[in-house]
Amino acid sequence: MTMTRAIALLGCGLVILIFGELPVCAQTFTSGSTGSLGAFSPVSNIVVTLPADGILNYTTVTIPVGVTVTFQPNAANTPVTMLATGDVLIAGIINVDGVAGTGYSSTGPPVIPGGLGGPGGFRGGQSGSRGATNNAPSAGQGPGGGTTSGSYGGGGSYGVPTTFVSLLPLFGGSGGGGYPGSVGTSGLSGGGGGGAIVIASSTKITLSGTIFSRGGDGGPSGIQYAGAGSGGAIRLVAPELAGSGTLNVTKGNGGVPAPTDGRVRLEAFRVNFSGSITPASTALVSISTSCGPVTTSSVPALSSFPTLRISAIAGVNTPSTTGGTYATADVTLPGGTTNPVSITVTGTNIPVGSTFKLKQIPQFAATAAPLTATSTGTFATSTATFSMTLPVGQVSVLNAWSDFTLP
Repeated sequence: MTMTRAIALLGCGLVILIFGELPVCAQTFTSGSTGSLGAFSPVSNIVVTLPADGILNYTTVTIPVGVTVTFQPNAANTPVTMLATGDVLIAGIINVDGVAGTGYSSTGPPVIPGGLGGPGGFRGGQSGSRGATNNAPSAGQGPGGGTTSGSYGGGGSYGVPTTFVSLLPLFGGSGGGGYPGSVGTSGLSGGGGGGAIVIASSTKITLSGTIFSRGGDGGPSGIQYAGAGSGGAIRLVAPELAGSGTLNVTKGNGGVPAPTDGRVRLEAFRVNFSGSITPASTALVSISTSCGPVTTSSVPALSSFPTLRISAIAGVNTPSTTGGTYATADVTLPGGTTNPVSITVTGTNIPVGSTFKLKQIPQFAATAAPLTATSTGTFATSTATFSMTLPVGQVSVLNAWSDFTLP
C-alpha cells in the first residue's frame, strides 16, 4: 500500500493567513540581506538556482533590458526571496510563471504530469491515462486546485479570500485540473499556478521592465479542455518604489470554471511607481505606505511566523521536505495498514481553535471536498487529527492549510 502526501512550509502545502494591516513603524526599513552573494548584474538570460530557504542575499540588483531571469526551484519549492542592501533596478524581465499542461497524445507516456507551478506555486493535475483503465485525471494541487468534474478540467483559483492582502505568508497560485484520456489518446494535464516572489531593498526598487507570475495554460495550446493555473503573487518592499514597468499575475487559459488571477502587494514609504499591474483589478492589488517584515533578519523582523505541516500518517512520521509528486512517494505505509488512517497536522504560532483543512488528491480518482478539524494545544504548538480513507494501490497527494486571523 503506497501513499504519498505533499505538504511543505509555504510551498507544496501551506498556511493561509488573513492579516490586517501591519503596524506602522518609524521610517526605517532594512531588507535583511547579508550581501553574501555580492552584486547581481547578469548580462544575458540566466537561471538562478534557489538555495534551500529560497533567500538570495545581494548587495545590489541590476537586470538590464533584454535580460530574462528565471529560477530553478529548490526541493521544498519555496517562493523566491530576493534581498538587496542597496538599489534594485529591473529593466529586463523576472519570470516565475507556471508551466502549461500538455497531452492528447497517441504515443509516448500514457499519463502526462501536470504543469509545474512557478517557485512557490502548485502543480497542475495529471492527465487521464491512455487506455481502458485508470482513465481518470487528477485535480490541481493547492488550496484552490482545479477540479476534474464536468466536461472540462477546472481552472485553479488563488485559493484565499480578498481580505488576504499582506502576502504573508508568501505563496503562489494553485494548479488546474486534468482532463480524461481515452483508449487511443492520453488526456490533458492542467497548468501550474504562477509562482511567488518578494523583492526587498533597503534603499529603492525601480521597475521599468516586467515581473511575470502568470498561471500556465491548461493542456496544449488550442485544446484547452484541462484547467489552467491561477496567477501567482508578487510583493515589493523598499523605502521607495519607482518606475513605469509592469507587474503581471494573470491567470492561464482554459478550464471550467475559469481560473482566477493572482495578487500584488506594494509596500513603501514613498510609492512613486507609475507602471501597470495586469490584470487591472483593485481587488488583486494592495498598497501600504509602511514596510512590513520580510525575513527574521529584516527591520522590522519577521518573528513568531506561523507554520503548518502534515507530521504523521498512520503513525509514520513524514520527512521535513516533501516532493508532492505521483512519481515518488514521500511516505510508504507498511503492509497491513487498514483504512481509514489517522493523519496528524501540526501548526506553530497559530491560534488554538483554528480550522485546519486537509485535501486528498488521488492519482486516478475524483477529489473529495477537504476535511476540516479544529486545532488543540497551545499557540506555540497545536495539532488536529483527521481520519481519512486512502485508495489502495495508487499514490495520493495531500494538501493541508488553514485560514485564520492573527491579532
